Order: sequence, then structure tokens, then C-alpha cells
Amino acid sequence: MDCFYGQQPWLLEQLESEEIIYIADIPNDTRVWQNCPKVEVPERKGKRGPQPWREIVVEGEPEPIKVRELAKEIPEVEKERIFLRDTERKELWCNMVFLRVYPVRDELPGPESWLIIRWGDNGGVKYQLSNAPANTKIKGLAEMSCSRYWIERAFEDAKGKLGMADYEVRGWLGWHHHMTMVLLAMLFLVILHLKWKGKAPLLTIQDVRDILEVVLPRKVVTNEELLKRIERKHKARESARKSHHKRNSKPG
Repeated sequence: MDCFYGQQPWLLEQLESEEIIYIADIPNDTRVWQNCPKVEVPERKGKRGPQPWREIVVEGEPEPIKVRELAKEIPEVEKERIFLRDTERKELWCNMVFLRVYPVRDELPGPESWLIIRWGDNGGVKYQLSNAPANTKIKGLAEMSCSRYWIERAFEDAKGKLGMADYEVRGWLGWHHHMTMVLLAMLFLVILHLKWKGKAPLLTIQDVRDILEVVLPRKVVTNEELLKRIERKHKARESARKSHHKRNSKPG
């Protein structure tokens, strides 16, 4: 998940309670403890006021550190050079560090988590938190860290090949219909892609679509049928326009 979701404690806690493993991008000013600080319920000072009940970090414990500052303290020799994936131009590698930390939640230490810091060859730095088990292998964490690329790639394929973003609707029902059909079509292409990729390793989703456009039978449409189809679309469009105007017109 991206930074917006990665900094929502309620969401992370819900996933943790359901034992769902996540990996979340976080802002570079996210604070963590490298060692879990002691917490306590402080004693009431004086005889007035309510009895304290909320835990706080014990005075004198180390302050949490921002992940960007923590990254600056890591020596080069501790960074692991890890292969991510092949691209059209070259193999993609990056330097990564995997640390066990306690993220700050409501000014208290959260559950022990993986902090993943990734340096790209372009100089950019990405920070992530994961609730994966402590015994998770580095290779597995690295694959998880880079998995969002494939999700984004799937969205790009759906937009470019199947018109995911090409909708003109006025309500959620129409939008849901459009998205449902796009996702079903995408699933169909992905299944064929996986089925045929063993015989053609360089096969892409676009290739699968090109194959279907050639092999699927096409219905011959006459000019009269085409005209009637356009007339039906225009009548439906005009009806929708009038209905939309009527709903939004001011009384009187």
C-alpha cells in the first residue's frame, strides 16, 4: 500500500488483528524506536485531578528517530545489493536494508515491525513498514517491497488495452458496471497470457489482445444496422441528458 494508507494506524491495526501480512510505504518523517522503550502509567501528582490511566514512555528513555535520519546513519557496507527485476533496458538492482523497529503509534511503541529502506540507482529513497514475521527471509521481503510495481503495471494494462479510464457515466452504478466488465476482460487476458507464456516467454498482454482480434470471428455489420445502432445510442444519450437536466433543474 502507498503512503496514505501506510500512515493510518487504525488500518494497520485492523490488518494485524486479522493476521494479514502487509507492506506499506511510509513518509520519510515517520518515527521509530530501534529498541522498545519502557512504558508506564504515571503516578498522580498531588491529591487533585483524576487518576492517570494512560500509558506513556518512561522519562529518560531514548527518543524515537525519523526514518530518514536513521537511513543516514547506515554505513554502505551494511546495505545489501538486491536484484529486483528485468526491464526493457537493463536489469534493475537497488541497495536495501532490513531492520527490526518499533514504530510510533499514539506516542507509544507499536508492535515490532520490519523497516525496509531502499535506495534506487536514481538517488531516490523509499521507506516501508511490514508486519511480516521476524524469521522472514530477506529475499521474500525484497520481493514484497517491489510488488506494487506489478499492481501498477496491471492498472496501466487495463487502462491502455481495455479502456479502464474511458468511461462517461453520471452515477456509481454505471461506473461499477464499467469496472466490472473491464476487470472480467482483464482476468480473461491474464489467464490466456499465463497459459501461453510457457511457449512464448516474451508474450505481453497486448500480444494476447492482438491474437484475439485476429482469431475471434467478427460479425459483418451492414450500413443499415450500423445506422440503427447509432440511432439507438443517440436516443438513449438524449433521454439521459433530459432526465439529468430535469433532476437538476431548479423549481419555478
